[in-house]
Amino acid sequence: MSYSFPAAAPNQPGYDKNQVDSFINHARAQYSDPSLEVVTSNQLRNTEFDLVHGGYDITSVDTAMDRLEDAFSAREIQRQKQQRGDGAVQDRLERVKEIVVGRILRPKRKRFSNVGYLLRGYDRKQVDALCEQVSAHLASGTPLQLNTVRRAIFKAKRGGYVESQVDAFIDRVVEILQIEKNR
Repeated sequence: MSYSFPAAAPNQPGYDKNQVDSFINHARAQYSDPSLEVVTSNQLRNTEFDLVHGGYDITSVDTAMDRLEDAFSAREIQRQKQQRGDGAVQDRLERVKEIVVGRILRPKRKRFSNVGYLLRGYDRKQVDALCEQVSAHLASGTPLQLNTVRRAIFKAKRGGYVESQVDAFIDRVVEILQIEKNR
């Protein structure tokens, strides 16, 4: 797998080149040797790089990280199938769905904790709209694209939802979609 990232303009923020290169080298080693477990799909999903002027183009790196995450997730699911059987993957899917549905069933505007009114959190209406899409997918199989969830961006609002809770929810939804894709 070869990566060559374009640089952001000198006056535009981009990802720190040394951090990206170091991380990609670790991931490359695992990609080349599937028996290694250096980086998990969850670590890929939650990796952050510092922003610097003239760093790597953010969109290009994010796209590559998404592809790596998808590849590693597929391998992890296949490995779990081989080691524990299809039932283990189905059980994992059901457990994660149970967590997600628990959030979705809460009343709108109360699905997650709110930050204080003086602080900013994710816009509750926008997050609730994503929750409705996830609910439709889980209830009736309405298509939900992985990148729709992955790339969800919410405005910052006073009294909004606690970002860490929403981010953890999104991670769980991504995990559901990846399991469904690779069963």
